[in-house]
Amino acid sequence: MKISKTGINCRNFYVNTKRSKIFNIVEYCLDYISFPDDKVLVDKLIKKGLDLAAKVNPGAANDSTQKRTFERIQNNCIAGLVAEFCWLHFLNDGNNAKQVIETSFDSVISQIDLQILKNNKTIEVRSSFPRAKIPFALCHPQYEFDVIGPYKTNYKPNEIKKDFYVRTLFRMNSPLELLSKIKQDGFIVNLTGGATWAMMANNSIAKEKNFVPDDDFIAERIETTSIYRVVPFSKALDTLEMYKVMLNN
Repeated sequence: MKISKTGINCRNFYVNTKRSKIFNIVEYCLDYISFPDDKVLVDKLIKKGLDLAAKVNPGAANDSTQKRTFERIQNNCIAGLVAEFCWLHFLNDGNNAKQVIETSFDSVISQIDLQILKNNKTIEVRSSFPRAKIPFALCHPQYEFDVIGPYKTNYKPNEIKKDFYVRTLFRMNSPLELLSKIKQDGFIVNLTGGATWAMMANNSIAKEKNFVPDDDFIAERIETTSIYRVVPFSKALDTLEMYKVMLNN
């Protein structure tokens, strides 16, 4: 597993970008074929993801009418666990002395979550699969991606749903490609910043957006548009800033 940090200057890609500050991201590169430790890790995450998918949608694996939906759920579960692992590893500085832990799986309503030990604050991990290069998702003046917050039905300005929301981007054409691509060398996981609850509650930073999330694993919500609170990447904290705000406050 190789880890690198990259500072993306959006103005080098789009002169009219809304992002004025450098966006620092962290890239994890997994080499399934060349590095035995990466293979062990990936196989473990795949098994865990398949087990999670079976819990989320029991019986669907044997239902031919739901085959594609169940395959999507499997890939989304695996992607979520890979994203969770990389954020967990990054926030713990790759050390055994843990500052952040995984939360237990209680309900299919919950997204993949982490918890900060010293204050019990929660971190929601969300993923997307942009077809274009990462600077497009971070920097494009019209089609930039967002940090995804709570569903509108769950959003109350004075009630904290999660303390922090972080993002992971997997560059590929479809979530359905993940299971094959992760078993190759050079699989990249991009940790791309996030937002605090206070940012989600601030109407000058966040907004409501109606869209289909890439990473849902509830069958009834896949391919269904929903309204979310989001913070555009142009206003989001980058990955190094999120590290500081999550672990130093």
